[in-house]
Amino acid sequence: MPPDVRADADHPSPPGAGKSRWQIQFWALQVLELGVAFLLVTQSVHVGRGGLLIGAGAAFAILALTADGRLGVFRVCGQRLHVTLVVAVAVAVAVAAFVPALRPDLEGRLVIGAAVVALVFLATRTTITPGRWGRRGAGRAGTRGPVIDATATVVTPQDGPTQDGPAQTATPPEDDADSALRRAGRSTGAAAAAGKRAVDEHRPQVEDQVRRTLRGAGRLAGKLAGPKSPPTDPSS
Repeated sequence: MPPDVRADADHPSPPGAGKSRWQIQFWALQVLELGVAFLLVTQSVHVGRGGLLIGAGAAFAILALTADGRLGVFRVCGQRLHVTLVVAVAVAVAVAAFVPALRPDLEGRLVIGAAVVALVFLATRTTITPGRWGRRGAGRAGTRGPVIDATATVVTPQDGPTQDGPAQTATPPEDDADSALRRAGRSTGAAAAAGKRAVDEHRPQVEDQVRRTLRGAGRLAGKLAGPKSPPTDPSS
């Protein structure tokens, strides 16, 4: 039987489905940039007025080392922004190669042209994976899950009717400072009264003991002094 043409018409294939556009990884673009930088710097000594080659090589090397990829050292530039900067710098170098003040000789212009074409061609076919490299802290923070922010509020029960009787009015709590002062005053008064009672109770015994001690001390002093001898008459 012939194939179902109506089914194919109802479900047409998307345009360009049969065509596959090859892509390169981002780290491959970084390797290419470092290779181009090395090529430009080494060829600058063999061409006349090779300052543009040295500057372009340094620019591509800095872009490769600051990109957010496998070969990035500082990783301060995202991959999408990095690809844009690579294309912009390559175009700027190609334009500068025809400026009379910066233009190298024919061999230098050929090297710059080959490097610019290769970079622009491969930069537009680079697979971009934003946030994959150089953002480990953000990745770990994202796996912790949601954070619940809860605030507890203490609510004083309002006055209202109860099942056992009418509405009851809540008495406000006493001031802590006034309560502490009252307790301290009561404790001080009780201690003073107890001390006065103790003094009144033991005063006779203490006074009697003091008198006996004084009399004993007087008798002891008299014994130590001894009897006095009568005075002698000098005329006899």
